[in-house]
Amino acid sequence: MSISIRTLSEADLKSADAILRSAFQRSGSWLGDLRIFRKLQSTGVFLASRDGIPAGMVTTIIYSKCAYVGLMGVHRDFQKQGIGRALMEHLLAWLEQQGIPQVKLDASPFGQPLYEKLGFVPLDEVYVLQRQAGQPTYQPPTEIQILAPRNLDLITAIDTRVFGANRSRLLQALLETYPERAFLLADGRGSLTGYLIAQEKRIGPWVMENTEDAELLLQAALSLPFHGPISVVVPGENTDSIALLQRHGFDIVRVNRHMERG
Repeated sequence: MSISIRTLSEADLKSADAILRSAFQRSGSWLGDLRIFRKLQSTGVFLASRDGIPAGMVTTIIYSKCAYVGLMGVHRDFQKQGIGRALMEHLLAWLEQQGIPQVKLDASPFGQPLYEKLGFVPLDEVYVLQRQAGQPTYQPPTEIQILAPRNLDLITAIDTRVFGANRSRLLQALLETYPERAFLLADGRGSLTGYLIAQEKRIGPWVMENTEDAELLLQAALSLPFHGPISVVVPGENTDSIALLQRHGFDIVRVNRHMERG
């Protein structure tokens, strides 16, 4: 039996979607996420096949001298056969060729031992919270404004300060993909204090200066229609936001580990 790895093409999207649905046990489609990753870093999305059958995939986005690994999954029929490790070794070698010295990711408890073997160091905890469908919705607060593509430079500045790297390409792609599903909040002087983008099944990116702003942005997001449960990822140290989400019907469903290499 042999493992082959190549760049994922447009024709591979349905196979990649099936892999992710199996790996993460999610009934909904991942096609929207996959198209965004290919739009941002088409050469950094890889498909692994076992004897010619699509079996696993991984994505990454490069931000200056740092890369984030996004979706990494192996179909349940092919797990524990070395495919995940082969994908990560291929990806890390490719990032080294691009001159990227640092790689970051959020690891599940299941995946953490593999990443440690590949040189990743565990850091802080990351909480995944979820709100089930059918819960109360809100009217958007009057203080909230719709975030438009023309506001990209404005939100990039605050996002870079918090995230530590320029994500303008990602933010632009999300604003184009989810029009009318992004919000901003400004103070009385017109200075931006926070923004939020509500994707199809998740909330984020979500950046704010204080908890009061966070709640207004959250209420705006929860005024929108979602298809199925809504997920949010929050650093474990951000206890105020975790408590805020729990007050609005979110439950902690998983605790991952933020990890870095290099």
